[in-house]
Amino acid sequence: MAICSIIGSVAGTSIAICRGTAFVRVLFLVVVSGIILKFTYDNFIK
Repeated sequence: MAICSIIGSVAGTSIAICRGTAFVRVLFLVVVSGIILKFTYDNFIK
């Protein structure tokens, strides 16, 4: 599990450095929006 964490952090860091803050900001907003939608679905629709 630690190896996967290290691989993920290295991959995330290299993507952030190569593609810049705009990509990271968009990715962050997409992930947060997905979590909000899942939370809403689980608590209010289901």
